[in-house]
Formats: sequence, C-alpha cells, structure tokens
Amino acid sequence: MGRPPFDERELTVLFSALLLAGATVYFRREVQRVPRWRLLIAGLAFMVAASAATIAEHFWAYSAFNAVEHACYMAQSVSLLLWALRVRQVPA
Repeated sequence: MGRPPFDERELTVLFSALLLAGATVYFRREVQRVPRWRLLIAGLAFMVAASAATIAEHFWAYSAFNAVEHACYMAQSVSLLLWALRVRQVPA
C-alpha cells in the first residue's frame, strides 16, 4: 500500500490542535482547577503529536510516522478515558 495523497485538511487539524494547546498554556491557571487536569493535558499532547505525525508521514518514513500517529491517537483515547473515569470519582 502506497502513501495516501496529502490532504490540506490535515494542516487544519494540526493548526487547531496547536491553537488549543496555546490556549491551554495561556489559561493554565484555570486549566489547573479542572480535576485530574494532567490527564487532559496528556491527551492534548498526544493529539498534537498525532497530528504532527500525520503531516510528517507524507514526507518522511511513511510506515514509522503512521505507526506513531496511531499509537498517539490510542494514547490520547486512553488518557481521556482515564480522565473521565477518575473525574467521576472526585467529590464535588
């Protein structure tokens, strides 16, 4: 299976992820008030890494970056699942 064609929408996803990461840094004090906020930040970091790997796979080492992309998406999902499960256990 060859490389898929480059889709400009992938740049939009990366830009959106970076914008969200920037907003998270800017509003870090408010983010730190969210219960178990570190798991949310980890999920965001994995999303940025996966988006960057999606772009990189079109130019270098397709198989390696494709594996990194999917591993990051899985790690993002696990991070957000753990966050959701643990937030349910935090008393209001």
